[in-house]
Amino acid sequence: MEWKTHFKSLLVWSAVVALVLGVFMAFFPSMQSSGMQELVNTKMNALPKEMMSVLHISSMADLTKIDAYFAYVFQYIFIAACVYAAMIGAQALVKEETDGTIEFLYAQPITRSELVAWKMVGNVISFVAFWVITFVISTILVIFLKQDGANTGDLVQSLVRIFSGELLVALLFMSAGFCFSAIVHSAKQATPVALALVFITYILGILSGLNDTVEFFKYFSPINFAIPSDLLHTSMGGVNVWISLIAIAAFAMLTFVLYRKKDLKV
Repeated sequence: MEWKTHFKSLLVWSAVVALVLGVFMAFFPSMQSSGMQELVNTKMNALPKEMMSVLHISSMADLTKIDAYFAYVFQYIFIAACVYAAMIGAQALVKEETDGTIEFLYAQPITRSELVAWKMVGNVISFVAFWVITFVISTILVIFLKQDGANTGDLVQSLVRIFSGELLVALLFMSAGFCFSAIVHSAKQATPVALALVFITYILGILSGLNDTVEFFKYFSPINFAIPSDLLHTSMGGVNVWISLIAIAAFAMLTFVLYRKKDLKV
């Protein structure tokens, strides 16, 4: 039931991401011209270092390379994907109360813990399916548009590192969304909370790069764990992986505890 519920939104999100990626990646061939290279380099050199850090382009030496260009474009797709993950997590449990279907579910021979567990399984499968579709589309675009001399195998490995690291972060936002879904009583409350969760943590990541005194903010910014440009040549850092895994487990366990104690709105 959960899979069927999310199937339509899965198709819509996949189509939108494919369209946005296709449009932005279509500009890549124009980056190969000498005039465009000179223009881009001039504009980038004119930007303050702090702005370069905010845009995550300081580590990209050459946007005329397909992997660097894709990483720059995809960081914004990644933020949208985190919003999607947080939203479906935040609405997963509370929507039954909002839609009035919780009475039907509560009358079935199923415990609250089983309900939460299957909700989690259904939502994770839906998001992973969306992520796989996005990966396939990205791989096709990168291979089709790659510059002469670029190694296809290396490009695919870079994409695998980017998508695997970012999947872990997206699941972290989904688990946090589930936790909020076990607290709130209306789906209208869940969506703003999910959006705030993503963008507040994203801003914390920006602040950590602008001021050394608040550099520790980066540990509270999951998006900062898996910046595409950082994952081009190296895997996600061990500390960030452990923080993500521990946070996912903590939010999941807290969801079970809170939902068992929640007064359901029937």
